[in-house]
Amino acid sequence: MAHYRTILGIDEAGLGPILGPLTLGYAAFTLPQAMTPSGVLALDMWQALGFGREPAERRKRPVVCDSKKLYSPAKGLLALEEELLAWAALAGHDLADFTAFRAAFAPLSREKPENYDWYTKPPQPFPLEAGADRAALRGQAIGRALQAAGFGLAALGVAPIYEGELNRLIQRLGNKARAEFEGIARIIGPLWEKHRQLAVVCDRQGGRTRYGRALAAQFPEAQIEIFTEEKEISTYELSIPEVQGCPRMFIAFKEKGESEQLPIALASMAAKYMRELTMHQFNAWFHTYDAEIKPTAGYYQDGKRWLSDTGELRRKIGVPDERLIRKK
Repeated sequence: MAHYRTILGIDEAGLGPILGPLTLGYAAFTLPQAMTPSGVLALDMWQALGFGREPAERRKRPVVCDSKKLYSPAKGLLALEEELLAWAALAGHDLADFTAFRAAFAPLSREKPENYDWYTKPPQPFPLEAGADRAALRGQAIGRALQAAGFGLAALGVAPIYEGELNRLIQRLGNKARAEFEGIARIIGPLWEKHRQLAVVCDRQGGRTRYGRALAAQFPEAQIEIFTEEKEISTYELSIPEVQGCPRMFIAFKEKGESEQLPIALASMAAKYMRELTMHQFNAWFHTYDAEIKPTAGYYQDGKRWLSDTGELRRKIGVPDERLIRKK
């Protein structure tokens, strides 16, 4: 039976690093018609919207793809920033003021970024490489394509988990995967409240195949039916019969989901963009104390190098390790 009228994609950036936040991106769309779980999984929004899957197509049409295709330190941020900010403009986010943009783009943060000295100063400039006016025009074109195909952008943003909170979550829950899943539930909860017939597609977390217990812990009021738990995909349906209208959620954890589901790919772009913005702030703040410090992306090997390079400086200015260095 066709129930699902809204699709939500979720992906992360920064799960592996030892510095900087974990960012969980999300993108939700209203659908042209109610869909079954199999219809949701078969949905090809790239084809429906006429959007590209590869960066080489950017001159011809909007591109939505895994953020790794759009961004690398060698390529720079322009392609990712221009494509993502077009969607942000469509969502109504302010591209002229970073503080306003961050507040609208990351409304689910449990900690204020201003609690961390290295995230207080806005990036200079903002946007870093893309033009806000061009992004807004591109956003209008995306909006027309969505409208013509019967889709609507229902939500776009990031749930960042900053270093101190992430460490506390890992300590309380026992490992990073459980901490990440709690972040995912923060995204799903409010959107399920708003869109009572919700389909969720998530990029799979590592080699995990069983999510039933984690879903039950986060949504104890729901009845859970396991559809599949396989190497490539795990799917479930949650329902709350006691509530009027029987809220229902289909959720799929899919390997390489960003290549098959446009909402996951867009979520990947959102997560990576927010992660790169915050690391830009991070490096700029420490550069105000020592301009010779080589910037870091925060991943394990280079993060260790950076911690070694900045050990004396961090002690001198009083940066506490528990709010800076992430637990494994």
